[in-house]
Amino acid sequence: MKKNLLMLLNIVVLFLFATTVFLMISYVYNLSPFFRGLFEGTSGGAGAGAASGGTAVGGDPEMAIFYSKLSFYIFSSIIVIQFTALFVAFRVFRGLRLSKECVELKLKKIENADIFLDLPLYIGLFGTVSSFIVMTFNPQISRLIAYSATLIGIIFSVMLRVALQFPLRQQLLDAANENKKTSGDK
Repeated sequence: MKKNLLMLLNIVVLFLFATTVFLMISYVYNLSPFFRGLFEGTSGGAGAGAASGGTAVGGDPEMAIFYSKLSFYIFSSIIVIQFTALFVAFRVFRGLRLSKECVELKLKKIENADIFLDLPLYIGLFGTVSSFIVMTFNPQISRLIAYSATLIGIIFSVMLRVALQFPLRQQLLDAANENKKTSGDK
């Protein structure tokens, strides 16, 4: 029962966090003409969207607005999914850190949990592939999504490895070495 309650609490916290991130991005989108222009193709100078006045879809302003909002929602979704992956990885590694299992088993579980460290890279790749959907309608916007999704994926993956995996693994390797020394002295 306690485990189910904890899982439900994690889901609620994750949902609130994802909603907050999405609302913050939406707020900046609505507030900042520059940020909104990144998705409308009007702030990049002589890019593909700017060359046609921000209406990269055959001159139809309504379709241009639709595709700029689609781009924004794809971008926002990728950011929210990235933060979700970050949250899940922190929870998994926290569980490993707090578990009462032997050092060797924890080290094997860290190897098994390696997928959570690579997940941001896969999500970034998903964002890059998703940007190809938008590329048909506005190449400038699709580049923004592709580059930012990949960059965020790389940053999050490296951050997880440096902040979570390395210290825990180092601590466990030191503990294993101490156990080996102690058992060797007897």
